Amino acid sequence: MKNLWIFLIIFSAWSQNKTQQEKEIESINFNELKTILKDDFLAPTVEEKKGAVQEIKKERKTKRIEKYSYPEEKDFWSFISEFWLVKNAALLSWDFKKPDYGLRNAVESLFETLGLYQVKFRILPLNTPTLTHFSLPADNNEYIFLMSVPFMRALDLSKSEIALLVLEDYFRQKLGYFNANLKVEGMNKIWGANFYDKKIDLSHVDELLKAYSSIAFEKGYNFQQQYEVTKKMDQLLKSNPVLWNKYFQLLSKIEKLVKSNMVYESYNKIYPSPEMQIKWLSPKEKIL
Repeated sequence: MKNLWIFLIIFSAWSQNKTQQEKEIESINFNELKTILKDDFLAPTVEEKKGAVQEIKKERKTKRIEKYSYPEEKDFWSFISEFWLVKNAALLSWDFKKPDYGLRNAVESLFETLGLYQVKFRILPLNTPTLTHFSLPADNNEYIFLMSVPFMRALDLSKSEIALLVLEDYFRQKLGYFNANLKVEGMNKIWGANFYDKKIDLSHVDELLKAYSSIAFEKGYNFQQQYEVTKKMDQLLKSNPVLWNKYFQLLSKIEKLVKSNMVYESYNKIYPSPEMQIKWLSPKEKIL
């Protein structure tokens, strides 16, 4: 009796998911009505309904299979960047009550001043000194910028100085250095791949998340990449001496902080190094 009740419950739940067309077809006793249907020339109509139900079932299965697909590359980076942020929420401390720092307006104003229009971005303040400032890739030419509130306070940064740091991180993404440093093989094999009725293999995703953390917390960017970013900033800001001087002074402030405060001594590993950036920006001495 218990098994009978279980069967009735399952059958009832299953039957409620059927479409109206499926219910109509299954309510017909084809054996008893076969002769009548033929006599009344209704057989083609029934066959047509049966075909329609088959198409509905086929379409339903196709839609179900489509749900078992990895994101395409164009939809992948926002997903994996946000996934990394969630997995590292405790370390990054982004989930805290914070005021509106007005950073978005400051960044938009700087970008527009420099002729960088319609740049799509999100800014996420972090309540930790572990990651001072950073950028993550997203989809459709969008950028995710991370900014440490303790780092901003330690340097007593103005909004315009913070915007200049964001501009640096923008160029690192724009030049493709973050993705170049990931070095995870086989990601192109899963973009858009379907795993319906298969065992899910998340090993590539796990490796990618580890690579994210390695760049953000340990390896960062190499000297050549930092040089190219610094020169890009130099070229863009030269037309605006006020901003150029502000950027130069910002690097000097960071240099002093990383040399005097042990909390930020690992800064040079991620961005090598403010001292070198100052030398690259400084005018070459003329030999008389």
